[in-house]
Amino acid sequence: MRNDIGLQTEVTNLICRETMLLDRRRFDEWIELFTEDAVYWVPAWRSEEQTTDDPETQLNLIYLRDRGGIEDRIFRIESRDSYASVPLDRTVHLVGNVLVEKVEGDRVEATANCLVHSYGKKGGQTRGSLYDYIFRRTDGTLKIARKKIVFIDDRLEGAVDVYHL
Repeated sequence: MRNDIGLQTEVTNLICRETMLLDRRRFDEWIELFTEDAVYWVPAWRSEEQTTDDPETQLNLIYLRDRGGIEDRIFRIESRDSYASVPLDRTVHLVGNVLVEKVEGDRVEATANCLVHSYGKKGGQTRGSLYDYIFRRTDGTLKIARKKIVFIDDRLEGAVDVYHL
């Protein structure tokens, strides 16, 4: 495993690359950042203090169980088969406070904060999220094995999709 500064830089660059690909609508490249068994999860708020904690049995804003689910979601967006994505909003992600929390072998856990400004048929909106990542090194490359997005707003105005978060 790389030294702490090298790993911190690698994780930060991967997170920034991920959000840049979403903003530039380079969805095929974005999908490639995920492992085959990757989970993409946006839990719902259960109370003022807690989100749901079991994506299989509780309400979620988005829950994609693997890369195939991510690919299906992008196919719907690109084929214009998703009403919520027509027309597709323009976005800018601002990521900060990236922190590597834990390293165990090829598994890396990290957190980050993100503000996303989007502009679309509802006008401009800015939303904040907390990111929890699990990365896994596969064939020497760090990939996203799980991304949990805690959307801090508990009331949604308009559609929310993977590029909004």
